[in-house]
Amino acid sequence: MTKKTIQNVDTALVEMAETPSKPAISTTSPKKVTTTKNVTGKRGSPGKKHEDKLTAILRTAAQLFADNGYEATSLDTIADRMGMHKATLYHYTKGKEEILYQCLIRSFSDLDKVLEQMEDRSSPPLSRLRTFSKHLAYAQNSDFGRCLVQVGVRPLAESGNDIKKFQKRLDNTVRSLVTEGIADASIKPCNPALISALLFGALNWVPRWYKEGQQLNIDQIVDSFIDTITDGIAIQK
Repeated sequence: MTKKTIQNVDTALVEMAETPSKPAISTTSPKKVTTTKNVTGKRGSPGKKHEDKLTAILRTAAQLFADNGYEATSLDTIADRMGMHKATLYHYTKGKEEILYQCLIRSFSDLDKVLEQMEDRSSPPLSRLRTFSKHLAYAQNSDFGRCLVQVGVRPLAESGNDIKKFQKRLDNTVRSLVTEGIADASIKPCNPALISALLFGALNWVPRWYKEGQQLNIDQIVDSFIDTITDGIAIQK
């Protein structure tokens, strides 16, 4: 593969990150920006009720953004769906851009823990790649994940860089697993960047067409994707 081809692959991967999709370089996921102070976490406490309402607002907004688009969804639309006045939203958020940012942050769910598991070499690289793919697929097909895939970070200003960094971290994780597999001879010599692009390209489309209750569930879809990839890159022993 020529140097120009590899450069084109990396350029394509960056573009994929800006359209909803991938994610590896920073050491932690983007920090959740809380809009509530002194949250006690006790059931029935004002802080708990505030946080529950905020989560409901964000989930509703994520659904609307994914279904109708970010530009077509106004604060009035979100407030109407929630059955509250628009002015009440400002008790929970500064505005629509912050709502989108919080939705995207929540789309990553517990993926930080999953990335830590990927560093455990007690299981084969291909096995860890399958585990990673399933966790990612479930995160992507949540309400918040669909928002990330359908809307992406383009409406955000500098705050979108946090999302891109975490997406890059996810990308690097896949590349590292493939590189490790090549080194231990469980994976054929190949370009890790291309394999990562192939995997994310497949997974990033699932939220666009998948609906719960279909013939195949998320596990079956991911298994089919990984089986196809594995058939192409695994060394048969």
